[in-house]
Amino acid sequence: MQARAQLQRRVRIRQPAEFKQAFAKGFRITRTPLAAVCKPNNGTDHARLGLAIARKAAPRAVDRNRIKRQIRENFRHNQQRLPAVDLVFYGMPGLHGMNNEQLRATLAEIWLKVIDRCGGYSSDSSAPISAS
Repeated sequence: MQARAQLQRRVRIRQPAEFKQAFAKGFRITRTPLAAVCKPNNGTDHARLGLAIARKAAPRAVDRNRIKRQIRENFRHNQQRLPAVDLVFYGMPGLHGMNNEQLRATLAEIWLKVIDRCGGYSSDSSAPISAS
């Protein structure tokens, strides 16, 4: 049986206060219908991920779960390249209409924007952004 790769607890935003702080002090990166709030200098040495995919953006639970799974997996592949930021992803109406390939392309754009706006690179800055 193959071991499941999952995000470590330390790279997830879990507390409601952490979500509120990210929304209050962060800037938005929008690639309609997916958007992220990015709060630089999160007090750690690594990027952290939070997900707030509402029913309004994807009415069916199966779609919300697919979208969250794709974001988590893509974050896991790219987290070493990201600066120390808190990222909270949220969706806008119509998000459920994106297929996985479109979602991965949108996420690649968002990762590049985060790196550009927050100005930090990890030690592996020569590696390309992964769209997988």
